[in-house]
Amino acid sequence: MYAFVLLLLFFALASLYYYKERGRYFQEQKVKNRLAYSECVRLARLLHDAKPCTMAPVHIGDKLAIVYREIGIAFAASLLLIVPLGLLLARLSLRPMRDAVEAMDGFINGIVHDINTPLSVIRMNATGLQKGLSDPKLQRKNRRVLQGVEQIEALEEQLLFGLKVGHYELRKSVFDLCGLLHARDTYWASNRSRVSVSVDVPASCRVCADEKALMRMIDNVVGNAVKYSPPQSEVTVRLQGTLLEIQDRGPGIRNVNAVFGKYYRENRSTKGIGLGLYIVAQIADLHGIGIDVSSHPGKGTTFTFRLDSIFDPSKADTMMS
Repeated sequence: MYAFVLLLLFFALASLYYYKERGRYFQEQKVKNRLAYSECVRLARLLHDAKPCTMAPVHIGDKLAIVYREIGIAFAASLLLIVPLGLLLARLSLRPMRDAVEAMDGFINGIVHDINTPLSVIRMNATGLQKGLSDPKLQRKNRRVLQGVEQIEALEEQLLFGLKVGHYELRKSVFDLCGLLHARDTYWASNRSRVSVSVDVPASCRVCADEKALMRMIDNVVGNAVKYSPPQSEVTVRLQGTLLEIQDRGPGIRNVNAVFGKYYRENRSTKGIGLGLYIVAQIADLHGIGIDVSSHPGKGTTFTFRLDSIFDPSKADTMMS
């Protein structure tokens, strides 16, 4: 941006210099031609020469060539100055944002590690208590405690994953994605209240990917769809060929081009820190998975993942039901 402004300033000054020099050369040549014409008339009178004198036209093409060359040299010299200066100013202007992001990352990392110890104590005691409870009502309550612990652990995992996703190394293996999606319905059921999730996928479909990362990608999108959907609505997870669609009937997304930015939150009235879809985009990029987002305000949003890059070619016949 700074380099662009400086270049505009250079072109403005170069234009002023060009028109000034062109006017000066034109006037100089015009004066020379008039002097030559006057001298011709004077000599003709002295010599009684009847040959008429003519005013030569003004030609300054050779002079303008000098101006062009000077502007070109100045432009080359300016580039040597403007480009490094523009890069320096850009780095200086982005430093506060970079420092803020690094501070946020450090804060998240510290908080997650501080929570680990008491969370482990809660899990250990709740697990031991579950084995000794005989009252079904108390067992249900204790299971909710364990589910809450699992949700906090999942949030911790997401936060840490968001910090390291930029240099995350995939651990690929061949597994049944459709089987995991069917089994995952139970997990999604524990996190939703009055929103239903419909899983419409084949009985089996094998892919070659990082299982943990891929499920994190899908969980984040489904979790957002459930969170933003109105009560009594439905979120659909559908696999057609190599296209995985996750569709909700929520309020829609106003700026689909910005939702994958780190710490971006379009709706600040709900809980979250804006890492979910950033992680989705990073995992998809690591796997070579394409993402299309279609959203209509008030009608809902559809995320479409192009999974061609991860389907196991040797098991291609199991992709379709």
